[in-house]
Amino acid sequence: MSKLVTVPLPAPNEEASLGPYLSSMLDQELVTVVVPARNEETNLGHCLTSILGQDWRNLQVLVVDGASTDGTGAIVQSFARRDHRVELLVNPRGTIPASLNLALRAARGSWLIRVDAHASVPPDYVRRLVHHLESGDWGGVGGRKDGQGVTPAGRAIAAAMASPFGVGNSTYHHGRSVQTVDHIPFGAYPTALARELGGWDERLLANEDFEFDYRLRQHGRKLLFDPELKIDWQCRQSVPDLFHQYRRYGRGKADVARLHPASLQPRHLAAPGLLGSWLGGLLLLPMLRLLAALPFAVYLLGLAFATAHTSRALDPRARRYLPAAFLAMHVGWGLGFWEGLARRRLSLPRRSPANRGGSPIGGGLARAAVHGVAWQSVSFFAGKALVLVATAILAHLLQPSAFGVVALALVFITFADVVTDLGLAQALVFFPLERRRNDAALLVCLAVSGTFVVIAMLAAPLVASFFGHPEVTGMFRALSLSLMVRASGQVPDALLRKSLHFRPRTIAELGRATAQGALSVALAVTGYGPWAIIDGYLAGCMVWSLLLWWAVPYRPGRSFWRLRGAGLRPLLQFGVPAAGTALLLCLVFNLDYLIVGRLLGAKALAYYTLGFRLPELVIISVFNVISVVAFPLFSRVRENEQRLHGGYLLGLRVQAIYGAAAGVGLAMAAPMIVDVAFGRAWGAAIVPLEALALYATFRSLGLGPHEAFRGIGRPDLLVRLSLLRLAVVAPALLIGARFGIDGVSWAQAAAALPLALVMQVVASRVLGIPLRQIIRALEPAAAVALGVALAMAPVRFLMVGPEPVRLAFALAAGAAGAVLAVALADRRVAIEFKRLIIPGSQVQLAMGAK
Repeated sequence: MSKLVTVPLPAPNEEASLGPYLSSMLDQELVTVVVPARNEETNLGHCLTSILGQDWRNLQVLVVDGASTDGTGAIVQSFARRDHRVELLVNPRGTIPASLNLALRAARGSWLIRVDAHASVPPDYVRRLVHHLESGDWGGVGGRKDGQGVTPAGRAIAAAMASPFGVGNSTYHHGRSVQTVDHIPFGAYPTALARELGGWDERLLANEDFEFDYRLRQHGRKLLFDPELKIDWQCRQSVPDLFHQYRRYGRGKADVARLHPASLQPRHLAAPGLLGSWLGGLLLLPMLRLLAALPFAVYLLGLAFATAHTSRALDPRARRYLPAAFLAMHVGWGLGFWEGLARRRLSLPRRSPANRGGSPIGGGLARAAVHGVAWQSVSFFAGKALVLVATAILAHLLQPSAFGVVALALVFITFADVVTDLGLAQALVFFPLERRRNDAALLVCLAVSGTFVVIAMLAAPLVASFFGHPEVTGMFRALSLSLMVRASGQVPDALLRKSLHFRPRTIAELGRATAQGALSVALAVTGYGPWAIIDGYLAGCMVWSLLLWWAVPYRPGRSFWRLRGAGLRPLLQFGVPAAGTALLLCLVFNLDYLIVGRLLGAKALAYYTLGFRLPELVIISVFNVISVVAFPLFSRVRENEQRLHGGYLLGLRVQAIYGAAAGVGLAMAAPMIVDVAFGRAWGAAIVPLEALALYATFRSLGLGPHEAFRGIGRPDLLVRLSLLRLAVVAPALLIGARFGIDGVSWAQAAAALPLALVMQVVASRVLGIPLRQIIRALEPAAAVALGVALAMAPVRFLMVGPEPVRLAFALAAGAAGAVLAVALADRRVAIEFKRLIIPGSQVQLAMGAK
C-alpha cells in the first residue's frame, strides 16, 4: 500500500548560485545517467539535450545502444564529440535488462538514474532525485510519467494511460502527492545498492524494472514517488502499437509472477480476470444468456463512463480513439498475461530478435531447398499421419452420411478460402520485403475474408438448397468463420516461405493437425456427430494461425489501417491473377465434389471423398510440400536460365517418379487399404480409390509449371491453362456422373493425363527448355510405374490370407519394385540427392551453385 510522506525540497537556485560549472566541480557528486536505446534516432537527440541541460552538471551519461539498425549510434557519437560526459556502450543482445547491467558495470557515479530514450526530463530533475537519495531514507526514487501524444490517437492514448480506469492504482501514471509506492518508472538508485541486488534479471524481456523494485523492497528498502519529478514520455502513437506494447507487458508480468508470486497486485489481475469473465460468458451463452451478457455489459458501462470523463480534456479528433485505447490496454495486457502463463519457462535470451525468421545461411539454394523440403516433409508425413489416423477413427465412429454432409459444407468454403488474400500472400514471396507492403497485404486479407464471411452467412440457405440438405445451413455458417481465421495467418506464412524458414511452418501444421484430430475424435466420442468434424476444423485453423504469428518478428505498423503509400498496386497486379488462377484451379480440382454432391447425394460424396483422401494425402500433398519450397526458389533464380532449367528438370523427374510409384501402389493395394483402415462398410470407396490414385499420378506430371510460371512472374499463363483445364474436365465429369462415383473417378483420371502433357509443352516454350529434355525427365516414371505394378500384382491377385498381412506384403513388394526400377532407369537422381543431403559433398546441380 502507498502512504503519504512529507519531505523537504531545496530551493531551485540554492546550489546554482555559485554558477553551474563551479558548483559541479566543488560540491556535486558524480551521478550516472543511463539511457538504454534501440532504434531511437527520432527521440534520442531531444532526450540527451534535456539530460545535458540539467543544473546538476557533474554527470556521466551512459547511452547503451541495444543493437540498433538506424542512426542511434551516430547520434550518440555526435553528442560525445561535443560533450565529454556522454559515453557510448554497445549491447549486441539488444534487451533492456542486459543494457542496464552493462551500464551498471561501467557506472562511476554514486547514484544511478535511468532515463529512457523516448523521454525528456526538466532541468532540476537530477538535483531533486539526488536530494531525496542523499537523505538515506529511500532505496529508489521516481517521478510521474506524463504521456505525450503527437497524433490524435497518441493524445487519446496519453489520456488513457493517465486514467485510473486505464491503469488502475498505478500511481506513477496519475499520482498527485508524494508517497511511498511499490514501483517507480525510470528509477534512481544508489549505485552500490543496485550492485548489491545483482542488477536487473536478464531473463525478463519486460517488467524487469518492477521485478528489480520488488527485490529492492524485499531487501528492506522503500521507494518514493514525487509527482514534481515530471517525465515527458513519448507514448505509442497508434492503437495497434499500444495493444502490442501492453501484450508484451502482460507476458512480462506473467514471467515476474512466476518468479515472485507474492509480487502480484490486484491491478495486475484485473485485465486477465476480465478476459476470463468474457470467456466464461461465451461458454454460458447457449444456456444462460442474461448471465453470459453480464461481464460484457459491466465492462461496456465502465468504458462509457471512463470515456466520457476522460475525453473532456481531449480535442474532438482524439476523443474517437479513446475507447479503443482503453480496450487495447486491457485486452493486450490480459491476453499477454495468459500467454505468459501458458509458457513453460521464462523467455531466456538466446539470440537477437532481428535474426528470427531470417534466411538460411550458406549451403547454396539447392541445399536450402532440400532443407526446406525436409521440414515440409516432416510436416507432411507427421501431420497427414495424424489426419489419417483421426479419419480412420472417425470412420468407425460416424456414419458415411455424416462425412458427406460436412463435405458438402466444405465445398464452397474451399473455393472462398483460396481467394481471401487476393493473391497478396504469393506477391509477398515474389517482391522484396517491406513492412508497409506486409501491412497492406494483412489488411486486404482481413477485409476480403470478412466480406466472404458475411456473404457466406447470408448465402448459407441457398447452398443448403443447392445440395438438397437443409442441415448444411448451420454447418456452412460455422465453417465460414475459418475463412477469416486462415486469412489472418496468410502474411506470416508468406514471410516464412520467402525466407525459406520452414521449421516454424512445420510446427504450425503439426499443431493444426493435432488440435483438429484430437478435438474431432473427442467430440465424436461424446456424440456430437458431424459437428465434431467442424469444431475440430475450426480449432485447427486457430492453432495454425497463432503458431505462425508466434514464429515471425513482423507485427503490423502504426499505419496498418492506411493503404496510401503501401505499394498496393504492384501487389494486386501480381496477386489478383495468381488468386484468379488459384480459384480456377480450385474449381477444376474440386468440381468433382460439386457434381457428386449435387447429382449423386451426400452418401455418395462420402465414399468419393474417402477414396480421394488417400491419394490426396500420399501424393498431392507431397507435391504441395515441394511447391511451397519451389516457388521462392524459382523466384530467386528467375534471372539465371541455367539454374532455372536445372532445377525445373530435377524437380519434374523426382515428382514424376514419386507420383508414379505412389499412385500405382495405391491403386494396386486399394481393396486391402479400404478393408484394413476403414472397414468393410466403406467398400464402395475401393474403385474411386483405384481411379483417383492414377489421377494423382497423372496430375503429378503437370504440377511443375505452376510454381515455375509464378516464380518467373507469369501467373497470367496459369489463368489461361486453368480455363482450358476447366473446359476439358467439366464435361468429362458430367458424363462420368451417369455411371455413379466410379464413372466420375475414371473421368478424372482420363482427363488428367492429356492435360499434364499440354502443361509440359507450354512449359517447354515459355521456359525455353527443349521438349526432348522434358520427355527424358518423364521416362523414368514410366519404368517405376511398371516395376511397382509387376511387383504388387502377385500379392493382389494370387496371395490368400488376412487382409492386413496381404497389405503389408503388397506395400513391401511395391517399395522394392520402385527402388529396383529407379536404380535401373535413373541412377542420377539417387546420386544427386546424395550430394545434396550429405554435408560436405559437392553440389553439382545448376540450382545448387551458390
